[in-house]
Amino acid sequence: MSDPQANEVDGRKARSERSRQQIIDALFRLVRSGEVNPSAARVAEQANVSLRTVFRHFEEIDSLYREMVNQCEAHFLPTFMAPFASTDWQERLMELRDRRMKFFEDVLYLRICTEARRYQSDVLMADYKRFFKIERARLESLLPDDIRQDINLMSALDVALCFDTYRRLRQESGMTPEETRAAVASLLDMILAQVDA
Repeated sequence: MSDPQANEVDGRKARSERSRQQIIDALFRLVRSGEVNPSAARVAEQANVSLRTVFRHFEEIDSLYREMVNQCEAHFLPTFMAPFASTDWQERLMELRDRRMKFFEDVLYLRICTEARRYQSDVLMADYKRFFKIERARLESLLPDDIRQDINLMSALDVALCFDTYRRLRQESGMTPEETRAAVASLLDMILAQVDA
């Protein structure tokens, strides 16, 4: 026979988890729609909960953004870090380019949001630095030693494949995702021409 008190506790816990996820989903929706700095009140409105409920689950707004980053990483990082199909470093570089272009488009407004907020948040700044290291290490891991040790080539590849370049082309230049991918591909071709020269 089930314990009514235990069932009540389980029910409260399940409702609390649903409410918490509702809040996180609301933040995702707002940010993905281009609202890169929504307030806690705006999140509460979008989640259809009270502001008090938001702060019951997330003591400060940073912890809500941190949870959004955690869920985003859990979703995208396995694909981002998956093994490459090719053994040739230049073909692997093209695989990395394609993965990053897709990833950057998928998380465009999420990254803009968290990168803008990182200057007011030690937690988000630490996340930014950690992910920067992951991206840099992933690039370095597929390059031959002579390329890694050439500071000019290494820096050029890093800039061509970084989020800031993608964001600038998409936002400031107003390019479509397809145009942005083509521009980055051309940029990489020009850099790799220096390797073959």
